Amino acid sequence: MSSTTTDIPTLEELREVFDKRRPYFHIKNGRSEDGVFKFDVKESLVASEDTFEEDLLLISFPIAYMDNIEPVLNHFNLNTDKDNFLNQCREVIAVAENHQDEKGGGKMSFQSLFYNIPESIQSVNYDAVIVLSIHVYGKQEEAKDYRIVGYIHANEFDFAPYDDETKIERGYYYNMLRVTEHAENGVKIYRRKKIFSLMFSILHHLVYQNGVNFCFACMGKENESIKQALHRNTLMHGEYYERLPFTMYSKINRLYGSKKEYNKLVDITKNEPLLRKYYEQMHAKMKDYLFYNHLNFEDFQKLFLSMKAYSPTSGIYAHLDASGNIITASGAMNWGEFLTFQIVNPKGVFILAQKSGIMKHFFKPSMGIGKPEDYKKLLKGLCYKYHKEAGVGVTVISTSEGDEYYQINKSLLDDQYAYFIICNDEEKLQQFKKRSEINGHPMLFLDQPII
Repeated sequence: MSSTTTDIPTLEELREVFDKRRPYFHIKNGRSEDGVFKFDVKESLVASEDTFEEDLLLISFPIAYMDNIEPVLNHFNLNTDKDNFLNQCREVIAVAENHQDEKGGGKMSFQSLFYNIPESIQSVNYDAVIVLSIHVYGKQEEAKDYRIVGYIHANEFDFAPYDDETKIERGYYYNMLRVTEHAENGVKIYRRKKIFSLMFSILHHLVYQNGVNFCFACMGKENESIKQALHRNTLMHGEYYERLPFTMYSKINRLYGSKKEYNKLVDITKNEPLLRKYYEQMHAKMKDYLFYNHLNFEDFQKLFLSMKAYSPTSGIYAHLDASGNIITASGAMNWGEFLTFQIVNPKGVFILAQKSGIMKHFFKPSMGIGKPEDYKKLLKGLCYKYHKEAGVGVTVISTSEGDEYYQINKSLLDDQYAYFIICNDEEKLQQFKKRSEINGHPMLFLDQPII
């Protein structure tokens, strides 16, 4: 387990503060009855050490319910205006993701300003559960005013970490971990109230409720708020956690791209025979990676067709030989069609990147196949494509040692991340990590095409 710091309490101290309980409501079984959206509500109590002085409404629901959010809000006597709700979600999601610490570690933080919520996030996160912490401050009996304080996605994935691929484990991949920075009289009233810890308590409850054994997420390596909330909660709940480092590299498309390789690109997303051949090769390569979740072709195809329906320039791209066979191929997600990216408090070369505006939009390749020398050509073609066709300035690539494309992926622009893993069976996790190793390096599946 990661080492503790002096400002993190002991287990005995945590037990005292975790005696506090807050009610939590899970919305489920959504359905249409005579044209009206109906649902069931399961109420529970969650332990929390948060220090916020007022009541908080804690709810979770499948992301698809955002299309019918008015009845859910009405159930809790909240203002039912859908635009108000979606705007608040957008505002919280836009809070800067912190990749820096108070001692100066980390190169930047950033904001993600999403377009078209909920359509953009639903197109790739369609199985996610949204977890919200809501401060209800309105005093009226009905249609009460409220503020969304905390927001998280819990994406449920199956993965097969055994030689018998029919033996499945379930996991939650967390993303969009945000707490509002709303201020009154210059004071951020929800910060330093251990709201992150409260949100993790809800996530723990989801894990128990749904029989999930593994939870994982990416985070900025220097994000102290999440690190401490993670430590506190796993210690209290008697679970094990690890933080495994990896790097996100950025390539400047105008400099790295190649028109020659761009002219060879073929979009195979809707070519089922070629897409199936790509999937078979990708699956053979990555099936042993820890938390790899594309267990069958049909679900994989559904994901990329859904993504492409929202983002026409995203998909699976390949270089083919003269006979039409795949030489090399990769997934490609144009995040520029989902969000605008803004750097906050950059350091080093990221200062120049911010001033140039090149990091406003970016694309992310994923699940590459083919020999390294062939893949490098494909990557150059994709960089040129997104710069030329979509005005995307930067390509971002998640990688770690052991990746056969590690040297290709490296660049001067890098941001340090950590993969945090929570589980209730440390022995199993170590077995799964060992099984995933390439040249002594555990291989994490870093190519989740979600936002």
